[in-house]
Amino acid sequence: DECNEHGPDDPQDFGRFGCVRRFLRPATSQPYNLSWILALWVLFNLGLISPVLSLAIVSQVLMGTVYVYSSKCVTDMNLFYSLGDAKLFMTLQVYCRNAEALGGSVAGLWAVWLFTLDPMAPYSFSVAMAGVLFVVYTVGFCRRLGFGDDIELAEEKRSRRLGKKRVSSWKQPGKR
Repeated sequence: DECNEHGPDDPQDFGRFGCVRRFLRPATSQPYNLSWILALWVLFNLGLISPVLSLAIVSQVLMGTVYVYSSKCVTDMNLFYSLGDAKLFMTLQVYCRNAEALGGSVAGLWAVWLFTLDPMAPYSFSVAMAGVLFVVYTVGFCRRLGFGDDIELAEEKRSRRLGKKRVSSWKQPGKR
């Protein structure tokens, strides 16, 4: 198999579907899981402006689930980048929650104004905004980390390349 250069005992051996799995694993793990969330947000906002009522209802219901997963993914990213430092983690969480509250307030006021222009305008704006955020976020992390490596390994490589030491306060198994 030309896609699988690892041996059968290698933990990176992905088996018969090596090419597909080698793409899907990094594409669905940190930090790119948030890219999928943003892409779904775009799709569900498009569903809300659909003339098909059942599609709009399904989009509204699934948006709640996507919101919950987006909050979880952001918390996981904060946990990763805090390197186990509880104070830094709480600071990142406070920044995120404050930004979310401010964004929600501004979006609410903006949506009311847009709604007076056209009832579909707030959703169209949300599609455009989430689409731009999707591109900026995904391209930003592709530039920062590349694609294909585990985020931990990619950040370690980046730190070495920049001449910085990445120190984690997490306890390493087997090390004291």
